[in-house]
Amino acid sequence: MTEMTSTMLMLGAGAVAAFFLVRRVLVCRHPGPLGLLPPVADGEGGRTPARWYCDACGKSWAAGFNQEARVIQRFTGYDESKAVASAKRADELVRRQRSLAVGRAGVSSRPRSAARLEQDREEPVPIHGRRLAG
Repeated sequence: MTEMTSTMLMLGAGAVAAFFLVRRVLVCRHPGPLGLLPPVADGEGGRTPARWYCDACGKSWAAGFNQEARVIQRFTGYDESKAVASAKRADELVRRQRSLAVGRAGVSSRPRSAARLEQDREEPVPIHGRRLAG
């Protein structure tokens, strides 16, 4: 009986050791920081929910804070009375952007007089300045 009991104990201890070894190999304890994979559309047009990802074992599982994203339709139809005001705003925006671009380019928005143009042509352009190179 002692031989049978010792054999049973050895088999039991071996089974427990094998269980813990298999568990350690197959189950990751996720020791490090986990990555959160965002919800994305899969290849078939469905939606994959947000998932946690463990870099140590390569497993991923559902994050558990899924909320259905419902489209909230705020406007419907077409209001023709607002089209005129919208066109005016768009035109004003284009004018403002153009005047800002002209100002950044250094071009004056006022036209020069003929006398000022002649004066600019007659002044010599200096080739050598007082600044030293280097």
